[in-house]
Amino acid sequence: MRCISKNIPVSKIQTGLGILWTLLAGSALHFLYEQSRYHPAAALFSPVNESTWEHLKLLFFPVLFYTLLECIRMGRRSWGFLWARTMALLSGMALIIIGFYTYSGIIGQNNLIADIILFAVSAAAVFILTLIIQKWRRKLPAHTGTALFLLLGVMILFFIFTFYPPQLALFTDPQTHTRGIPIDSIPGLCAWTAHR
Repeated sequence: MRCISKNIPVSKIQTGLGILWTLLAGSALHFLYEQSRYHPAAALFSPVNESTWEHLKLLFFPVLFYTLLECIRMGRRSWGFLWARTMALLSGMALIIIGFYTYSGIIGQNNLIADIILFAVSAAAVFILTLIIQKWRRKLPAHTGTALFLLLGVMILFFIFTFYPPQLALFTDPQTHTRGIPIDSIPGLCAWTAHR
């Protein structure tokens, strides 16, 4: 079984750059769907409304992209690293959900400044927690296949729930009370499905 070596492959500079990248890329993704004139491809990676679930994309996709670059750079040393990063990313997403419902439950509404702070804290938590997991378990089993399965599974859920979100509060825009984007609102897709 492949394990992380005692030499932790993630540097503090790499961690800092990852946090900065996630903050900048996540901020840009927030406006991608609207700036693309509501293109369905942009909807897969960018929030289509103000629901908590849709805003998890702002953390997930920038971290995923940065992690892939890190894995390419590390080569075989990334085997155990990917598991640590996946666990940290899922924890960061959970932090956004728990943090949002905690603070909005206390003050009775959502707040833009609090949302931005929560996103920044969650982004930092992902990269710092990756280091903590690696240092805590220097002989951490790789679990690379499981990590890839989890990352792919979450990505597929984002894609599916963009168009077919469950009727739960997590997926509901608190301002408009809408969920996802309806398939029949995509012009090209409507024409294509009509001819089948």
